[in-house]
Amino acid sequence: MNQRDDIEARLREFRPRRPAMIPDERLQLLRGPIWIAVAAAIAASMLIVAWLRRPSTPEPVAPTLGTLTAIALERPDDLDAVLTTISRTSLPDVTRPGGALQSLSKL
Repeated sequence: MNQRDDIEARLREFRPRRPAMIPDERLQLLRGPIWIAVAAAIAASMLIVAWLRRPSTPEPVAPTLGTLTAIALERPDDLDAVLTTISRTSLPDVTRPGGALQSLSKL
């Protein structure tokens, strides 16, 4: 009976409690590399968005009617930039001292 009383005494001392969460060591080990991968993905997506939103600079175009017509039909938004580039390269610079307009103004 002594053994039975001992078991009952131990059972009376028992206090139920909520079990603690089992730590997942694999998740703890992956937590750092996961944040690095997330940061790299965000940086790559920002780089791609910045690259896609960069204004396109028009390539040099020979000022012919055919090329200007093709640009006007295919990329009408770029036509103004192409015409500006052509006018800068083919027309004289009016702000340059000693340029064509200064010699014409003396006449």
